[in-house]
Amino acid sequence: LTCRWLLARCNASRVAHLVPMSAKPEPGTFLRALQKKYLVGAKGAVGCNELGPTGGLSKTDAKKQTTLDLLEHVVLQDAKVSIAGEPGAIRAACPSIEELDLTGNPLEWGPVLEIVAQLEKLRFLSLVRVKLPMAMPPPEQVAAAFGHLRTLVLNETGLSFESARGICAHLPQLEELQLGGHDIQLAVNPSVTWPAELASTFPALKTLLLEGAHVSEWGAVWALRDLPCLEVLSLNINPIESIEYTPAPTGEGGKQPFGQLKHLYMYESKLSDWTQVNEFGNFPSLREIRLQDAPVVHGIGASVARQLIIARVGGIDALNGASIVKREREAGERYYLRHLIETYPADLPEPIMVCTEEGADEVPTLPELPEAWAPFLAMNPRWQELVARHGLHSAQLPRSAEGSRTLAMQLVNLTLRSFAGESSDMPEVVRKLPTSLPVAKLKLVCCQVFKLDPLKQRLFYQPPGETTKTEPGFMEAYVFFFLSLF
Repeated sequence: LTCRWLLARCNASRVAHLVPMSAKPEPGTFLRALQKKYLVGAKGAVGCNELGPTGGLSKTDAKKQTTLDLLEHVVLQDAKVSIAGEPGAIRAACPSIEELDLTGNPLEWGPVLEIVAQLEKLRFLSLVRVKLPMAMPPPEQVAAAFGHLRTLVLNETGLSFESARGICAHLPQLEELQLGGHDIQLAVNPSVTWPAELASTFPALKTLLLEGAHVSEWGAVWALRDLPCLEVLSLNINPIESIEYTPAPTGEGGKQPFGQLKHLYMYESKLSDWTQVNEFGNFPSLREIRLQDAPVVHGIGASVARQLIIARVGGIDALNGASIVKREREAGERYYLRHLIETYPADLPEPIMVCTEEGADEVPTLPELPEAWAPFLAMNPRWQELVARHGLHSAQLPRSAEGSRTLAMQLVNLTLRSFAGESSDMPEVVRKLPTSLPVAKLKLVCCQVFKLDPLKQRLFYQPPGETTKTEPGFMEAYVFFFLSLF
């Protein structure tokens, strides 16, 4: 007589418990798929993780991936799992699973709840492409099975936002929800209590991914503004044409809409106006945005678009997945000021001389602008702030004899200093050059001044006021140049 056994987890006394099974798990059961993929020695099994047969893993991790009771991360994509199997068998065989991916399996709510209810350590569950019915299972079953989850992935399940909310209402501990890849039917709800209801449904939610979810109205997203812990909101690949941030009135305890939001992603949106980009600067805690492939940046080049966005949105530290360093921010803000010069509604009024600090020299400052400037200031709300930061000269162009102004005529003072060994003792040289001068011609200027071969030169920009620790002679040809506008 042949008996089949599944090894369960050892107890505290290190004595293994063996759970007898009358027969091999039925086709379509969770354990049958698990054995086939992970259990070495099972018929047709490969004992593998996603890198191949125990490939890329340490000995300890390889053992975990080939011993059912030690498995922590399980991926059973398109494994034809349709039923849970015998009651208690999953709990006995693999109690250590913390992350489970059931993408593309022909499951319904009943089997899903039966499987998850037996995995008491489960924190992550992916049900991508699992076509779940809209009808919700009993709330007590959802709470019992999903009560320990921290991340729930429901992309391409066909579930509406309201159906997902019905599930999450019993999961107060949930920290991440992914719901996209199909029309989630998220629309504007006119009820004044709707934002508060959503806040009570998601009290601990930090990350909400609604990518490709057919969300078209910002008003539907605005209803999420009171979620108390929301830090990451992804609205990628949604046809949202406009956004608007309205601060809460003063006197409401300092609580602002989207007060904790740090990352807002709107890749492939339909934003087409720079006034919409300005709105990102109103979010109180925002540190990162993503705006690739939005109509507003089409046709102007990635580098120019990046500089304009950095200048318009003041508080962000990262844009489109790349960090913003101090030097890039300053360059972007200066470029933005020059970029706006040709859109001025009138000539700048004569500056007034103001002493900003006691004992300091007076500096030229803009007086109060006339009414004609109001539309310009509404379109560019950071303009005055940046003029004050970088100096009035950053927002002015020299006049020709005829009084005309063009960007090509703008001149800058370049302070050139060589760190090449043979010319490191030469004094700094100041040259007045147009901003349109190509780098190749700038190298020719350096060649004339320092007698350095242009092919061996490397030019580096150092903002005024910063110092360098480099020593003369450390490269064959190394030229620093300092920039100041007037």
